[in-house]
Amino acid sequence: MPPDSYRTTRFATPESLKEIHRVLKPTAVLGLIWNIEDYNKPQHWEASTPLGSDGQPRFRDFVWKDDVVLEGGRKMPLFSVPVGEEKVPFTTWLTPEAIWNRLRTLSQVAVLQGEAAGAFKARFDAILGGESVERNERGEVALHGVTYFAWTSRL
Repeated sequence: MPPDSYRTTRFATPESLKEIHRVLKPTAVLGLIWNIEDYNKPQHWEASTPLGSDGQPRFRDFVWKDDVVLEGGRKMPLFSVPVGEEKVPFTTWLTPEAIWNRLRTLSQVAVLQGEAAGAFKARFDAILGGESVERNERGEVALHGVTYFAWTSRL
């Protein structure tokens, strides 16, 4: 798909939140849900495996909340604070192929080409071949994460 044939809007920008605020009726509730795998958890959450940084903005950086709470520097808030939050841990079991197919959809992986793509796949294979990888009797790999909920009301 050509880059100019679609537009991506990230909700966690002041502009996006202003638009969400504009279309919501007064006192309407804005709910946000993420299924966050360990590699994308905020640093202050305990992860089951060590995390590295790739320099890309991630949920784990937790900056989305700044735009909701700080309202982009507005004098009057757009949404009620504090933002309600809840999280529920999960573990799902996937084949290595299913995990690879999931990772390939992530933008930072999908854009890799040539040697960079090959090196990433080799690292992925090496990690899954490690002794510390949690597997079940079918050879599936444990994928740990959290379903994170946040909610606030339009003012």
